[in-house]
Amino acid sequence: MVVLVTGGSGFIGSHVVDSLIEKGYTVRVFDKIKPLNEKVEWFRGDLAVKDDLSEAARDVETVFHLAAVADVNVANTDPELCLTVNEVSTLNLLRACSGHEIDRFILASTVWVYGRAAEMVTEETAIPLPNDIYTKTKIGQESLVYAWCQQSGLAYTILRYDIPYGPRMRSNMAISAFVRRAMNKEPITVFGDGNQGRCWIYVTDLAEGNCGAMKQEARNQIINLAGREFVTISQIVQLLSKKLGDFPVRRENPRPRDFQGVKTSIEKAKRVIGWSPTVPFEDGLSRYIQAVRAS
Repeated sequence: MVVLVTGGSGFIGSHVVDSLIEKGYTVRVFDKIKPLNEKVEWFRGDLAVKDDLSEAARDVETVFHLAAVADVNVANTDPELCLTVNEVSTLNLLRACSGHEIDRFILASTVWVYGRAAEMVTEETAIPLPNDIYTKTKIGQESLVYAWCQQSGLAYTILRYDIPYGPRMRSNMAISAFVRRAMNKEPITVFGDGNQGRCWIYVTDLAEGNCGAMKQEARNQIINLAGREFVTISQIVQLLSKKLGDFPVRRENPRPRDFQGVKTSIEKAKRVIGWSPTVPFEDGLSRYIQAVRAS
């Protein structure tokens, strides 16, 4: 089977590519940046160019669409770019897939679509109106995929990721920034009580969840992929102190838009595709620290 991964040179995409290669798939990466894994076919293309997408989707059975504006700060400063990349390009890719009779379209979405839910969220949780441009575009992506597939018959799977962490992540992501500051004995700022958190998911677990989504049972399904534990900022600071020694911690008043975080159910992933994360948060944090030291 030939699998196309858009954004396959990025943080999550490169790990998905590695997992697919290990499982024996032939992988084509659509990205402007050269892939890390040399065992792939690299299609250097632009999401804005329809002909590039059409050519990349030729002779492919499954498409993983991970390419996106994923940085909320970029989305806020350049909303036109975010809308174009995340929604218009997704529509163009869907059109290309229908033209080549792709068997499955797998979309990387996010638990951000659940908004500021107070209770544990499941795939049945109602999606509220978005609070920011990034979330609006991810809801838009999901709607495009669902509507297109209803109209065309193309099978889909939508994966809602909780917050990933691990090797290759951007330096401005929270855990990456915290680890580097702690290692350099620089202060880490904790806003409010520090009880805001996430069900952080180690990136190799997330990659395995993506591979599991290729199963027939995942056709036309929406599935959450998240870590088992809800881990707060205060807990992360305590773990970093345990692993790296003392460093300064600044306490600041809560920020007006701070959100305590959503607890994400992964029961459907367990039931439908037989997937659950294997890396506890503390182990994943240790692995990431080792990766930073080795870099």
